Amino acid sequence: MKIAIIGGGISGIAAARMLQRFGHEVVIFERGPRPGGVWAVAYPEVRLQNVAEHYRLAEFPWPFAPDLHPTREQLMRYMEAAIARFGIDVRTEHEVLASEFVGDGWALELQAPAGPRRERFDFVVVANGQYTGAQHGLRLADRACFPGQVILAREVRDLGVLANKKVAVIGFGKSAVDMASFAAARGSQVEHVFREPRWLIPRHILGVHGSKILFMRASTAMIPAWVHPSRAERLLHTHLQPLVRGFWAMVGGLIRAQVGLHGLWRDPAVRRRMTTLIPTTPVPFEMRSAVAMAPDEYFAQVIRGQIEPHRGEPVGFTPRGLRLADGRELTCDLVVVSTGSLAPQFPFLPRKYRDLLERERDGAQLYRHVIHPKVPRMAFAGHNHGFLHVPGVEVAMLWLGAHLRGDLELPPEPEIERQIAAVQRWKRANILFEPSRAGAVNTRFHQYLDVMLGDLGVSPYRKRGVLAELTAPYTAADYAGIFDEYERSRGAGPRRPLPLPT
Repeated sequence: MKIAIIGGGISGIAAARMLQRFGHEVVIFERGPRPGGVWAVAYPEVRLQNVAEHYRLAEFPWPFAPDLHPTREQLMRYMEAAIARFGIDVRTEHEVLASEFVGDGWALELQAPAGPRRERFDFVVVANGQYTGAQHGLRLADRACFPGQVILAREVRDLGVLANKKVAVIGFGKSAVDMASFAAARGSQVEHVFREPRWLIPRHILGVHGSKILFMRASTAMIPAWVHPSRAERLLHTHLQPLVRGFWAMVGGLIRAQVGLHGLWRDPAVRRRMTTLIPTTPVPFEMRSAVAMAPDEYFAQVIRGQIEPHRGEPVGFTPRGLRLADGRELTCDLVVVSTGSLAPQFPFLPRKYRDLLERERDGAQLYRHVIHPKVPRMAFAGHNHGFLHVPGVEVAMLWLGAHLRGDLELPPEPEIERQIAAVQRWKRANILFEPSRAGAVNTRFHQYLDVMLGDLGVSPYRKRGVLAELTAPYTAADYAGIFDEYERSRGAGPRRPLPLPT
């Protein structure tokens, strides 16, 4: 089968490699000059929140020694090495402008260096990312009266622009807290403005790196989710809910105590600043894709007064800076807007499919986070964004390959739509809004991967022994060999997916 993949980031690369293993002819179209997806357009000094061993193909270890939290350039180098290692056909500066379903496949209208052309494919995988599309802008009143500069975080190409100024940063996601910390470290006084404070996860908790805590099954089993595949998890979340609530209250308490989010500071100015940063919602409710690791110096910079946090709504500019809804005026000469991306957009699809996929503010909920029952011969890679993201893409594409081969007999469309609706309802009730909420599994990666592997007859338990399964942190390497295990599990006829929504 001839398959086009739209998007040359890590999701597109992981999808291509897995589909190659099924014998498909795969081509990646990347509109930029280099593969790399969101990392190709990231701001300077950004680092991966995960550790390196979480963010790689299961069968391709890092060919060089990266930092524990790799830099943008290290990630780009790894992706280019994976492309070379597996001979993946990546066509850069090839933008998919439009597409047409032609009955038994798709015709893509491409803008290439040699000019426009049309090419036909049997199947299309969309891997255009969750965070590379349009950014949320702010339409504030009286922009003309403000003599300073207003930029999006994504537009920052030199951190020198943040130095020795009075800087206002708007937002509370990863890029916002990074920008605030970068500016404070470069001698600027920072006014950090946000509607609500959010949980920032410290890199270490009680001296233990977060990757050793958040990625072991004993922890992930405690996270509320739309599906709990194992009997033990179902028992935990139905009959032992006080234990679950107590666990997350303890986690929240540890984080607050460690970073200083309490009212015990003797200095009233420090106490006021730190109290402003105390989240108002439980930890699990904020365990979404946008949950951020705290920059190493952020809280210390707040304590020292280099960063002044403000809970409020920006409504306009003044000649001296920003005006908030409650009348406060913040003096600044540079405003950095970091309020996140819009829900994923698909401008290259026919209008009727765009309407299906773009009509919800929190994105398109897909069956198994891979396919939409009304969009023919098309799947989505990376719309299962999670803390163990690359293995999530590989497992999803293994599942897709099995389906394309005829090894998976999907439920009738009404049942697929029922399961999609069930997942969507649960997410909306239990996870804080974000524009990519539908396309994420976030901290529920174990629950998601367990169902997907269960559909294929492959064991989801990747460690040796019960103790290791519960306490050893999972990494990408634990999912090495899943293709061969799937091949060995194939029966005489097609399997039916588990009757569990995900």
